[in-house]
Amino acid sequence: MKSKLNPFFLVLLVYLTSFLGFSQGTNPENVTLVEKQNGKRLELYAKNTDTIPYVVFLRVTTNDYRRSSNRPVLKPVAAKSEVHLLTLIKLASSEGKYEHQFIVNEVSTNLKFRKDDDDMQINFDTALKTANITLFESEACEICEETKLLFDNNKVAYNVKDINNDQDLILKARKNNGQSIENIQQDVFVLKIEDAIYRGIRTKKELLEALKNHIK
Repeated sequence: MKSKLNPFFLVLLVYLTSFLGFSQGTNPENVTLVEKQNGKRLELYAKNTDTIPYVVFLRVTTNDYRRSSNRPVLKPVAAKSEVHLLTLIKLASSEGKYEHQFIVNEVSTNLKFRKDDDDMQINFDTALKTANITLFESEACEICEETKLLFDNNKVAYNVKDINNDQDLILKARKNNGQSIENIQQDVFVLKIEDAIYRGIRTKKELLEALKNHIK
């Protein structure tokens, strides 16, 4: 029987096995937590100026802000990139204070996207690496981190949008593609590759099948 290991949990395992080392040391200087004020919203980003990818862990505790997620955030950050981690919304009459734990872990160059079956192999050729790719993600998306990790490991460039804040872009793309715009609120993950729109992707196999449509 073939074993199945979710790549997200593989990253989590890498993080946990080296947690003690990081807790006793310091984070790399080229990976920082960045604040961006947008009205009452305080957006937290991880900025990576290095040439290698990292995985970052962020836990925020506060009584002064409402958070977009109360759970700790664990996300991959590609080389030379900036990734949104969390949104804090200041509560009325609060001082705007918060405490955080921010830990950075280098991603092993041997970390690969694992497959469940032999027929799930894919060749990331120039056609896919030069395509215009956008990921529309949400907090409820379980395949999003696996998708970004897959792209990062295979040097595939992509943009990330928030599925709730950027619905107009999804609506326009689906109209241009001749797709129905009904039930858009039910989407938790939308993948746009050039003019093609993929909805309802839940598994690695479905993701790879979509990507294969863009391999020459």
